[in-house]
Amino acid sequence: MTTFDLPSCLSRRAFGRGMFAACLLPGMARAQVAVPERITLIELFTSQGCSSCPAADALMLRLASEPGVLPLTFATEIWDYLGWKDTLAKPAFTRRHKAYAAGVANKRVYTPQAIVNGRAHCVGSDLSALTRLQRSPGNSAELASVTLMKAGAGWKASISRAGAIPARIILMPVSLRQSVEIRRGENMGRTITYANVVRDLVDLGAAPAGNAMVAITPAMLSPVEADAFALVLQAGSLEMPGEVLGAAFSTGTQS
Repeated sequence: MTTFDLPSCLSRRAFGRGMFAACLLPGMARAQVAVPERITLIELFTSQGCSSCPAADALMLRLASEPGVLPLTFATEIWDYLGWKDTLAKPAFTRRHKAYAAGVANKRVYTPQAIVNGRAHCVGSDLSALTRLQRSPGNSAELASVTLMKAGAGWKASISRAGAIPARIILMPVSLRQSVEIRRGENMGRTITYANVVRDLVDLGAAPAGNAMVAITPAMLSPVEADAFALVLQAGSLEMPGEVLGAAFSTGTQS
């Protein structure tokens, strides 16, 4: 694992699947909601050009089958200059990596870096640290319930929250498995399989207080390689992400 200060060079449990277009359905009455049980969202920032990352990538494969935890893999561009361009990385993922580093990691950007519930970071291959951070209490007054239901060819997401801090509804199209043969760089000659690979970040708008319904159609599944999706309610904004308040995950065929 290598780290750098943010201004200089960048360093090296249950949701879902897919992509979509969505809109808030009006007329949902505000209501007091009970504090929901938190799903642990683990965002792993990894790179095909990082020799320390395969252990964390393998751990995400294991955790993908665990109840109560949702691991998501974000490929970052930070090691592309070393001779192998990450085939899954996008600038938006690198910006998210940098934003988390600025907010929760004292400007430490590294791979494999795991962000747990948008609140804390650790080395992505460190299971004991991930378990400890999972148990760390968040802002329970702001937690939200996100429930996905099939609705014809698409889905409906029911969102309930008692808090009122600014938050966004973010859609993350996901590829459940991606295997990549790496031909150059530190992992040259290896084929690595990644779990729950995020393929895009889509801001669906501000999350209202109280109750709301989000309609998700299959129309946006085709533009990217996705067979699942995560719907994440997160404090802050897409460019300045904060605590994860709630989340849900679905495959492209079932909720």
